[in-house]
Amino acid sequence: MYYEVHSENIAARAHAPEIAQILRRFALHRDEGEAVAYEALAAALLPDFGDDLMVLEPTGDGDYRWLHFGREIVRYSGATRLGQRLSGMRERVARFTIDSFDQALAEDRPLYTVHRSTQAVRVALWERLVLPTVTRDGRRFIIAFSRPLQFREDLLNAVLESSPSGIVAMRFIRDDAGRIEQAVIVTANRRAAELSGRPEIDLLDTDGRETLPFLSDTSIWRRCLYAIDLQRPDTLEASFTFDGVTTWLRVAIAPLGDGLLLTLTDITDLTVANQTLQMRAATLALEIGRERATRRALSEEIGLREERETELRRLAETDPLTALLNRRSFTDKANAAIAASEADGSDLALIIVDLDHFKQVNDTYGHPAGDAVIRAFADLLLGQFRNPHNLVGRFGGEEFGILLQGCDLSSAAAYARQIQDALLMRSMPVSETLALKVTASLGIAARHSGEALASLTARADQALYRAKNEGRNRLGLADPAPVAEAA
Repeated sequence: MYYEVHSENIAARAHAPEIAQILRRFALHRDEGEAVAYEALAAALLPDFGDDLMVLEPTGDGDYRWLHFGREIVRYSGATRLGQRLSGMRERVARFTIDSFDQALAEDRPLYTVHRSTQAVRVALWERLVLPTVTRDGRRFIIAFSRPLQFREDLLNAVLESSPSGIVAMRFIRDDAGRIEQAVIVTANRRAAELSGRPEIDLLDTDGRETLPFLSDTSIWRRCLYAIDLQRPDTLEASFTFDGVTTWLRVAIAPLGDGLLLTLTDITDLTVANQTLQMRAATLALEIGRERATRRALSEEIGLREERETELRRLAETDPLTALLNRRSFTDKANAAIAASEADGSDLALIIVDLDHFKQVNDTYGHPAGDAVIRAFADLLLGQFRNPHNLVGRFGGEEFGILLQGCDLSSAAAYARQIQDALLMRSMPVSETLALKVTASLGIAARHSGEALASLTARADQALYRAKNEGRNRLGLADPAPVAEAA
C-alpha cells in the first residue's frame, strides 16, 4: 500500500488550499506548551470545512470511533462510517490510519498523510491533515481534514489500458532536504510491465528505479532529473537484456508535478531492422520498401503517442469539472506571464472571483446542481475572455482567477463589471427545468513593477474579502481600494 507521513513543511506539500487555512486556525488556538482545545477548534472549523472533516475519539482498546463524517467524504467514499470503529476498514488502511492518529496524539502536533484508497468508489489517493485536540474533560479527540487527491476516471483508464505504449507515472518522495528518496509508481498500465520484462509484477507502489530496468542506468536517470529540474520534456532510447532477450525502448519523459510521466514504445523491431539494413548495404534497394513501411508505421505510432501525451497533459493541467486551468497550472502560466511583463514593462492585472452564498446552492439543490452552476459560470468566463493572452482558472470550490495581460487597474475593473452585468442578465442553467440566479464578489489588483505572483494574489484576495465583508455582489479594488456596487 502506498502512503506518506509528514510533520514538516505541510502547507508546501499539500494540494488542497484549505489545509494551509486550517493549519493557521490550529496555530491561533494553540497556547505555548498547551494542547489545542477541541471545543474551540471545532467551532472554528466545522462551519467552513465540516463537509471535508472527520472527528474521531480513541476507544481505549487501540481503536477509534467516528463522531463526525463529512458529507463530501461520504460522497467520494460511497458510504458514511458515523459511529463505526476505524478497525472496520480494510486492514492495511485501518492500520496505517490508526498509527498516524496515534502518532499525532503522541507528538501533539499536526501530521499530513497521503495514502492509496482500497475501497472507495472512485478515489485512488487521499490526502489528510490530522490535528490532535483535548476536550474540557480531558479526552483526546482527532480532527482530520480528508480530501481526494487523485481520481481514476473511466476515460483515463481506457487511454492507459488500450495504449500500445507503456505508460508510467511516478511521484517523488523527498526528505526534508529535498533529496529524492523514492520514485514511487502511482500509475502504470499492463503494457508498461510487459515492456519492462516483468509482466508478472504489479508495478504500483514500487520504486521505479528498482522495477524499471532501464532506470538503473545512471545516465538515463540523470536525464530524468534534468527533465524535472528544467521542466522540459525529453526523449531517449534505451536497451536492456532480460532472460537473454534484448529489448529496445524509446522513452518519452515529461514532467508531471513533482514526478514524471514516462511513455515507453517498443522499437526493438525497428532497431533490429536498421541494424540489418546497415549490414546488408549491398542489397539495400530490395529493402527500401520494408524500411519505408516500417518508418511509416513508426511515424503513425509516434503521432498516436503524441496525441495521447497531449491528452494526458491536458488532463493534468485542467480542472476536471470546468476544463479551466487548475490552480497549479494557472500558477505556472501566471509566473511565466509575470516574467514577460517584467521584461517588456507591460501592464498586468488579476481578478479573483468568488460566487456569493454558494453553499446555499449546494444545501438547497444538492451538489450536482452546484456543479452545474460552477460549469455554467466557467462557460461564461471563457466566453468573456477569449483572448489567448488571458488566463482563466478555477482555484477550487466556487473561486476563480483571471489574469489579464496588457491591462491596467481601471480596465480590469471594467472587465469585472462586465462579469457582474452578465450575471445580472442571465440565470445559470442547472437542468431543463431549473436555472438559478447567482451573484459574485470580485477582488482586483494591478501588478506593481517587480511584484511576484504571491503578493499580487494576496492583494487581490484582500480586495475580494473587503468586497464580501461590505455586502457581497461588489468589486474590491486594491491600491486604492474603493468598492463599487453592481448596477
